[in-house]
Amino acid sequence: MRTKNVISNASKRWLGLFIPGLALMGIAGCFLFPPAIKYQAILKPTEAQSAVREEAQYVASEDGTVSYELPGLRIEVKPMTDDELNQMFPDESTRGKYSTNAYTYGDWVDPRLGYTPNRFTVFKVTIYNRTYPKVMLDPSEVTIETNRGQYLQAYGISAAADQNNFENYYRSRRGQSGNEFYRFELRMGAVRSYNYEEEQPVFKGENYGGFIVFDPVEEETETVTLTLNDFVFRFGAFDNPIDSESLSFKFKHNIEKSIVEKISGPAVEAEQLMVTESGPSRVLGNLPDDRTRSVSAIQAVARQRLAGLNRCFTTYFDKGEAQEGRVVVNFTIEVGGAISEARVNESTVDNDEVDQCIRGDVMRWSMRPIDIAGLQAARTQAAVGSEGGIDGPGMGAGAARSVAQIRVVPVTVTYPFEFKVPAAN
Repeated sequence: MRTKNVISNASKRWLGLFIPGLALMGIAGCFLFPPAIKYQAILKPTEAQSAVREEAQYVASEDGTVSYELPGLRIEVKPMTDDELNQMFPDESTRGKYSTNAYTYGDWVDPRLGYTPNRFTVFKVTIYNRTYPKVMLDPSEVTIETNRGQYLQAYGISAAADQNNFENYYRSRRGQSGNEFYRFELRMGAVRSYNYEEEQPVFKGENYGGFIVFDPVEEETETVTLTLNDFVFRFGAFDNPIDSESLSFKFKHNIEKSIVEKISGPAVEAEQLMVTESGPSRVLGNLPDDRTRSVSAIQAVARQRLAGLNRCFTTYFDKGEAQEGRVVVNFTIEVGGAISEARVNESTVDNDEVDQCIRGDVMRWSMRPIDIAGLQAARTQAAVGSEGGIDGPGMGAGAARSVAQIRVVPVTVTYPFEFKVPAAN
């Protein structure tokens, strides 16, 4: 009987330690492997949108876009979700903490939260100008304000911007390894290609658009007001604005969370980055004043698409069917931005399928259309100014008009890429 009591007491003491231990293990398990939560910040147009001008009206679409419409002019504002941004950049959004999507964290999950938070609040603004001689939006002056008193200014692109900017943001988060510098360039290439640029007039018959980006708004926010400050409808003499207004777009803000699955380990391992580039070796047919076909603009697009080229090579390299080497691609960019022709001029990777894969990937690239009207206006203004006016010496009105007639042709690019195993960090 005594032995039975001893065993019973020992069992109680053991259970007393075991049960709390299980509880602690459960807590630790929840901390180390929290439930994956689908987290989305949703912005939807409010029903009340007040137009400033009598002839203007706001029109809301099912996809969340709000349009400010005047006869001959439409300004669209679309709030972008992280899902939409990840779908735009699929290759850059599926590498866990190594994701290079410039606007989201990709599929990386914050282990402290159990979900992927918003990196930014992103709007796509597009202007369709049919009848106005020239309109212009300054993206650096765009702001958002919330019902909680949060006031945010849009991010600039380069470190030269007075406000928060992408270059400083990503430089402060960049490590010292070669891969970190590579990822920095990928992100900045996307920003330079897709953000709304400053000093970008939209002439009659043209449309232009891009992303305008802010810090994320607070979770408890109920309403968000985006304001396009001092949007210029008309310009006067010497290119001075004579008709401008601030246009506001109002949205309801809501956070949606739902448990998806359990996380059992690291989401994605580091990807070996084997492709590098140093910009195009030759660009033929581009005009000096055309920023859409400058070497830096072409390089920005190429850097954003390197993941596809990298995959073409690693698919065969990992199987021992390709070797480190150099591939030189020649491609043609049409006036509208599409790639109409691409071919491999030189290759030392020793695999024709790699070459064909790279060619096919380049054919899917695209750039912004050439701003023909903007080039013509800039050329005319420069010619008139340099000669002391249209009636100045040697410059009649007919001569000024002839200067504006610019012959725009497709641009041919020769671009070398190096494929080699990166050095260990």
